[in-house]
Amino acid sequence: MDKEYYSIGEIAEICNIPIRTLRYYDEIGLLVPEKRDIESSYRYYARHQILQANIINQFKIQGYSIKEIKHQLANNSVSLSEETLNQKHAELKKTIAELNKLEKRLGFFLECLKYQDHQLHLQLKEIPEIYIAYVRQQGLADQAAFMRRFSELNTLCRKNNLEPIGNIMARYYDDYQQYDPDCADIEVSIQIDLNHEIGGVVRKEPGYLCVSALHYGPYQDEYKTYTLMMEWMKKNNLVMCGPALEYYLIDPIFTNDENEFVTELRIPVKSI
Repeated sequence: MDKEYYSIGEIAEICNIPIRTLRYYDEIGLLVPEKRDIESSYRYYARHQILQANIINQFKIQGYSIKEIKHQLANNSVSLSEETLNQKHAELKKTIAELNKLEKRLGFFLECLKYQDHQLHLQLKEIPEIYIAYVRQQGLADQAAFMRRFSELNTLCRKNNLEPIGNIMARYYDDYQQYDPDCADIEVSIQIDLNHEIGGVVRKEPGYLCVSALHYGPYQDEYKTYTLMMEWMKKNNLVMCGPALEYYLIDPIFTNDENEFVTELRIPVKSI
């Protein structure tokens, strides 16, 4: 038989709410026991408060904050419920979209970490058309200067609400054989989730054929891998037909040890 009043322990068991949480609800005025023993301070809840406790549980499941639950309980109506549910539904859809993007990006980073077999992977490769956000500058090309360029690229993406896909790239417009680290013409870029251009911010990058190879270790040793690539191109009757590009697979974001860096080097080519 139903009782008129229930102890805090009974309410906790019936409604699956921890006693500690019920005490907190009491403190903030969300679910206040209808009776309280003066001598023992024991809390006693009325029968109708079981329903109230379950309503609170449902609001929590739907993602409502404590403040929102209090407002909903104080102003409960069908119209208000529809309004708040629509709002929660929109918030949830936005959160799911953001989490899906994050999941894809983390999955991509995990794929990058697989490139640690120290094989050259020298090959002819077709690069598809993409849209990139980019920053092109002429100046120093040391690590500090690169970090500034990358920071500017990230700021550019944030200001224009652009969603990056993949890793950062750097395109060298100078001939790598005549490369001047004190005055280098370099463009840093990243693929973005967009299918139209924005002047000075986003452009379409046409697909191209390239010779691709993986370089392991410090960036200053990349010339060794480039030399192997040029030799391979000569043997296969291929010539360079555009600026070289570096695609950073494992970089300072992942490790402080430059010997663990992995960079995909790409040289656009055509047949002789």
